[in-house]
Amino acid sequence: MSLLKNIYLENNSDQKLGITPKEIKINAKKIIEHITKLKGYELSILITNDDGIQKLNKEKRGKDKPTDVLSFPILEKDIPDGFKILGEVVISIDTMRKQAREIGHTDKDEFYRLLVHGTLHLLGYDHEKSPYEEKRMQQKEDECLKLID
Repeated sequence: MSLLKNIYLENNSDQKLGITPKEIKINAKKIIEHITKLKGYELSILITNDDGIQKLNKEKRGKDKPTDVLSFPILEKDIPDGFKILGEVVISIDTMRKQAREIGHTDKDEFYRLLVHGTLHLLGYDHEKSPYEEKRMQQKEDECLKLID
């Protein structure tokens, strides 16, 4: 039985990302399918600005400042085996662009770095737990970034 593999994408910033929604969805699927063996999943991606992500960061984490990426897992019940509602990855286009310039990445490279990072958090990776977990997550990020077209 094949289950749904849905990626939802919304850009509520007033800026164009420069990557097509189709490309983002194809690459998000590559990331998820590299990390998991899920038969079906749902993921939401929200692109916002620094004001929008700062509000979420304050509301959800008690930190009144913008950040680059936030991940919000969904607690699930009564769903089929092999299916997972992953949650939402929120990326600030403003911070993404600043970081891209600082690091020397393209906007596209930085966007996917943040998408991979946020998705890994939704799948249980946490670099803040220990140095071992940080290294493990970094290795998985590197693997995933090699898959991006």
